[in-house]
Amino acid sequence: MKVTAFHIAEQLRLKRLKEAYAGTLLSENPSELFYQVDEDRYLYAFDYGAVVFANMSDTDVSKNLNLLEQFCAHPLSEKPREDFEIVHRPEGQLAFGFDSLVVPHLSSDVVKIAMLNVAHSVALDFYSQRAHELLSEIQGFTNQMEEKGSISISRNNMLRFIGRTLNNKTRIVENLFIFDSPDLTWDDEYLDRIHRGLARTFETQTRFKEIEYTFKVVEDNLSVFRELYLHRESSKLEWIIIILICIEVVDLMISKIF
Repeated sequence: MKVTAFHIAEQLRLKRLKEAYAGTLLSENPSELFYQVDEDRYLYAFDYGAVVFANMSDTDVSKNLNLLEQFCAHPLSEKPREDFEIVHRPEGQLAFGFDSLVVPHLSSDVVKIAMLNVAHSVALDFYSQRAHELLSEIQGFTNQMEEKGSISISRNNMLRFIGRTLNNKTRIVENLFIFDSPDLTWDDEYLDRIHRGLARTFETQTRFKEIEYTFKVVEDNLSVFRELYLHRESSKLEWIIIILICIEVVDLMISKIF
């Protein structure tokens, strides 16, 4: 069974999607919808912008992506994608590969856990890309400091950059729940083993910590830039005050003389 995940937007409007989508809704909560499209095809949509398809042809995936566009808030021009495969071997053992999962027993719950973890992975790809884009911009400023001894950035651009950084970090914090164990695994040891094994396979926690560290580096640099900017602004104010005092002194001298 082929599993394909995309990160298509910064947010999916699940309430509107639920009203419009024709599949059989197997489970739902405010942050996700899990559909059975027909006997052995599935769609899993998440409010943080990820959507996963199981056992669908490329044509069906494209049709569904086009349908989902109307429910996207801030759609992405480049959509990170991840492919995975579930292999059912009734006589085999549970096994985890680089891009595959071998299971002795296959059910909709097993498919759901696999799709959930692939969604986590593609979301991490998206946030990792955002973090490295911000880090690249920071490196541009630090290169200016090294070469020129100053940075050329206006107050508005500085505030926009700080806002963009904080927004991206806030979105990640809002979606921290995606790394919690799903309810399905609490009372089912088999599903729990699958979830934990896939989390290790996709290195979910390690990749999340890398993104956290990247944002920390960006924030540390931003604090330095803010201090430099505030120092530059205070220097301007000091010079303005000095100039005004000089004008006042000159005016007083002229009035005394004439």
